Amino acid sequence: MERIRVIDAAKMVSIFPGQKADIRMRPDMPTGPVNRVADNALAKKTDGLGAENSFPGGLCARPWTGYFASKQKEQVRAVLEKMLTAR
Repeated sequence: MERIRVIDAAKMVSIFPGQKADIRMRPDMPTGPVNRVADNALAKKTDGLGAENSFPGGLCARPWTGYFASKQKEQVRAVLEKMLTAR
């Protein structure tokens, strides 16, 4: 089980593709738990399945290359704020 704070995950996601993100806290918005943790013990016990990569390891360049190759900056920019804050 790997523990990671939501703010740390957000920072990592912006660093790996080489982007500079202005991360602002929104105390007026609902908050969840400080840590998001998924327990994979049952999957490992019953099926022998487990994580092949750490969270930072899964954010390597390969996924970003495909994402940026298939997106237009202006299209993403037009919907990004809503995608980040809409529920």
